[in-house]
Amino acid sequence: MGEKGVAEDDVPGSTHGLTGEEAASRGKEAVSGGEEAVSGGEEAASGGEDATVGVGAALVEGSDKEFDHVVNDALMRFFDHCTRFVQEVDQNPTALSEVDKFRQGPEMRRVTEKIADSLRVPYNTINDDMAEAAFYLCAYEFAIKTVNSPWCQLFDEVDAQVMEYANDLKQFWKRGYGYDINSKSSCILFHDVFSRLNRAADENKSGQQVTEAVTVQVGHAETLLPLLTLLGFFKNNGSITSTNYATQTQRSFRTSHMLPYAANLLLVLYDCGAGELRLQALLNEKPVIFPGLSDQQASMPRYEDVKENYRELLQGCDFETECQLFKSPA
Repeated sequence: MGEKGVAEDDVPGSTHGLTGEEAASRGKEAVSGGEEAVSGGEEAASGGEDATVGVGAALVEGSDKEFDHVVNDALMRFFDHCTRFVQEVDQNPTALSEVDKFRQGPEMRRVTEKIADSLRVPYNTINDDMAEAAFYLCAYEFAIKTVNSPWCQLFDEVDAQVMEYANDLKQFWKRGYGYDINSKSSCILFHDVFSRLNRAADENKSGQQVTEAVTVQVGHAETLLPLLTLLGFFKNNGSITSTNYATQTQRSFRTSHMLPYAANLLLVLYDCGAGELRLQALLNEKPVIFPGLSDQQASMPRYEDVKENYRELLQGCDFETECQLFKSPA
């Protein structure tokens, strides 16, 4: 049994990724029911169809079946439908003030001045937007073409770390732990995932064939990051800001590690016998430990313990309530 969500990444700066077929390879043993046990699930409107079909085909080798899939932006692009997030963060010019401060700060200034020196042009001709564009071109060409792009020659390792931090800062405040609504906007997807897991668990407990052994849900980085944040993964002790770059070299919140190209989250439910179900989470094919469950059996805790760990979210985290622009006092 398994619940699989695959998110394509929009965050540059990483050099490795997984195709839909590769992401599906681990889950093949879960598809005991053949083609009928694979649900095409939901996808986001932009760019999801090929990935959905690719994963479905990879899960059932030799199949030429076209897997049913639907565009469900209300679920997979929840952030567009969360009024509070749109107003308070996405369209709020002050929400990313820490990002703006860092881009005008000494670390970024050193990067732009070094680029200007390399190109032998005046310092005032290179700004932070140009540096970011050059860095993204370097990252994209390296990731897509596996070539050392000429754009990469403008940056050394220290520069790359500064550019990475600038991007992490943006994602932290726009999609991650910076604002509570960032993660709460994903409540609808959180409940959808656990409802599917619960259905599979109930069917297994009653001795029935699990009707949907695998569900594929395809989105983007902005789909996956709020959900990872809601689940508590990669949380630093404090916020990352425009002024603490020097103390954040060992930060947990690092989007190039969390969200490489073709990033994917797999939640796999195992029947371990004697009525015991265990849930394993894998991010980009690597097992990760649920926050708060580090004392459980490695990366595969009892499913009941996982649900207890997230009890408050499972009993609350109502999308409509959280996304109201003016919430009533608790």
